[in-house]
Amino acid sequence: MTGHLRDFLGADDATLTRLLTEGGPVKAALGAIPRRLSRPARDALGAELSAATGGLLEEDLGSILLNGLMGYHCVVAAARETAADADVTRLVTLDDHLVRVTYDPHLDVLVDQERVYELRLCLSVTFTVQGLAATVRAGRLAHVRVATCSADVRLSWEEHTLLEHSDLVDAPLVIRLGAGIPVARATVPEQARGTARVAQRRA
Repeated sequence: MTGHLRDFLGADDATLTRLLTEGGPVKAALGAIPRRLSRPARDALGAELSAATGGLLEEDLGSILLNGLMGYHCVVAAARETAADADVTRLVTLDDHLVRVTYDPHLDVLVDQERVYELRLCLSVTFTVQGLAATVRAGRLAHVRVATCSADVRLSWEEHTLLEHSDLVDAPLVIRLGAGIPVARATVPEQARGTARVAQRRA
């Protein structure tokens, strides 16, 4: 699973700019500015907000799934157990689960050093995984295999959906992590600022 969110959502620069500009948050930001901006200034504002939003979508789907698994209690428990004994390896399995990761970034629009508008975005990614097996050794997540997986991704602004797409991802998925990634709730990778939950899927 190596695709970026941009590719999964079909969010090229032109599409993203159109969604943000045509009745979207760029219009709301312009309305919050006390004076009318010139056309070049309005274009620059739209370009900056599009670039900042696009940066949020550069994350890799596989990395997001791993970030979600990092908070799963069984993975954390296995990491603690194996950290205490380097000769122990634990296999954590998930039969039919949902892995949800949510990011809530905000962008400030400043005019003359004063904030006139705050753009709040929400990016939610939900994986439906079946037949997942994760290998944990020496306190690290070392290997992940998933039999089948689908992803549901939604980028929203306030209550408005900007982009949304659901689809199967390549299967089987095998993510080899070399020496492994340290598992600790307090050491989430910097790019993964958000919340993650793992729950059993209900029929």
